[in-house]
Amino acid sequence: MQTKDGGAKPGAVRQRVHATWPWLAWLAVLLAPLHAHALDRGKQVLLTRDAQATSLLAAVEDAVWAADGQAADRPVYVVYSTECSWSKRLYDETRALAGKVQLRWIPVAGRQAGEVAAHRDAASVGDAFAGRAARAQDAASARRAVEFNAATMDSITYQLRPHDNSRTFAFPTLVYRTAQGVKVVAGNPRNLAALPAEVLREPAKAGLVPLGVELTRQPVPIVRSRNLPKWSHRQATPVVFRVAPSPRAAPIDDLEKDFLLPVSGIVGDSGWIEVAPWGADKRKTYVHDPLMARMALLDFRVRPQGGQWQAPRAIEVREFPDAEAPVLETLRAGERYRRSGEVEIGGRVWDQIVLYVDGTVGYTLR
Repeated sequence: MQTKDGGAKPGAVRQRVHATWPWLAWLAVLLAPLHAHALDRGKQVLLTRDAQATSLLAAVEDAVWAADGQAADRPVYVVYSTECSWSKRLYDETRALAGKVQLRWIPVAGRQAGEVAAHRDAASVGDAFAGRAARAQDAASARRAVEFNAATMDSITYQLRPHDNSRTFAFPTLVYRTAQGVKVVAGNPRNLAALPAEVLREPAKAGLVPLGVELTRQPVPIVRSRNLPKWSHRQATPVVFRVAPSPRAAPIDDLEKDFLLPVSGIVGDSGWIEVAPWGADKRKTYVHDPLMARMALLDFRVRPQGGQWQAPRAIEVREFPDAEAPVLETLRAGERYRRSGEVEIGGRVWDQIVLYVDGTVGYTLR
């Protein structure tokens, strides 16, 4: 449908942006770090479906945890804060379990959480509760590890959504495999003495090195996005966001088609995009979209041009001056639009036209 504004169409892109913000508000509430509340304590969830149980267990296995106890073939993962009194109580009460299970402490918050993530041993867990853990030699790496762990907590919340939609998280939370499935316990177990008999023996997990150690060793190599201020999911099936730019990293949420998220950067030439649903200064999450990552870094210059542009034939208008860029509209021969510039890239010339009345431009190959 043409309009009097040089043929520009109504702003379909603008409508999609408006649809984003209610979803972003809901996402922020759902995934923002939440403190423990007394009402949350005592909840237990048993995941018996193999794929779901394996995914949730993998999330805590990959976190940067500190090993506490000799029985490494019977691991129990503990998500906690170094300043949580309930977590300190669990630490004190589990001293008698050292030879029966191995507690793998995952620090997600607290002033000395970074020290535990850096040293990854039982002494650092106890010293942090007392406020005297040895300083981390690489403070930046330790901070990245704690941020990774906090995102792991978000992943647990996301993966437990079908079972518990309370949107709160108790410190400590225990995760371990039993003969019946993977159990999640919010708060201190009522009968610690019975815990070792319930934990399934897994010899293959005794020497496990967390994936998070590798993923947080160096900063994520972020490149500024030249052309993509917001990323849109365009596929029919939901896309999964992850805690780090790796297909092995834990899922943190999913997104339906046609919503937009602010882009905070592109992860080198890996095809991963860093998005910031909570704002640029908050925790980031990552989506794999090689095409749009390439579009974000496309290097081109627009030479201003005026006048009218007329479609010489049925022609596709693309979001960027690239033959693989998403198609915004397919125009009929003879449709007219205002031309705003031209781009020469890779030996080809593209016309930039004002496609929508909100000022959104598109590109047609000359």
